[in-house]
Amino acid sequence: MKKTFLFMLLLTGILAANAQAKKWEHNIYLSGGLLINKTNSGSDTGLSARIGYGLNRYFSEKLSVMAGVALRNVTESPFSSKDGSDDDKFTFLDIPIVAQYHMAGQGNGWVFGLGPVLSFTANNDTYNIDADPNSPLNHIDKLKNFGLGLQPSVFYQIGKFRIGAEAYVGLTNMEKKTAHTNGSHYIHDTVVTVQFHF
Repeated sequence: MKKTFLFMLLLTGILAANAQAKKWEHNIYLSGGLLINKTNSGSDTGLSARIGYGLNRYFSEKLSVMAGVALRNVTESPFSSKDGSDDDKFTFLDIPIVAQYHMAGQGNGWVFGLGPVLSFTANNDTYNIDADPNSPLNHIDKLKNFGLGLQPSVFYQIGKFRIGAEAYVGLTNMEKKTAHTNGSHYIHDTVVTVQFHF
């Protein structure tokens, strides 16, 4: 009788531990959408694409924080610049740290997120002034090596997938200051994202 009671107590403890909400969650995601490349001379549009990984830590059934790493590629192609200059193309290594609110807990439902993004320029574009091959700007990097952004997001969770929209709002002027440049350069995008979590 004692052994049966201990066995039932142990089995109940195991089942209760497994029934608790998970604490950690892996996320793999792909995104694609619209780039807004804003400089002091105006705004150009283009395309933005991301691939990334995030590790989500749940602090309660509804609150979590996801930190991760993503490769973000932005280009003004296939849209062309209005002034006939070369199209901007940049690649960033992003480190987002996003607080998330899960309306339905870990079940199906809406998920809202907001947090900072640390962005490191992994592939910088350079100036290429076709009209003046001797321009002192030629072959100078256009952007700084580091910038800070804000990432709002909204998703709908269905099983192991979250489908929704995210944005990158550039908070810092990314224009690399040289003796020949004195402008501003802010990069923003809005993308559709598909996440798989496990």
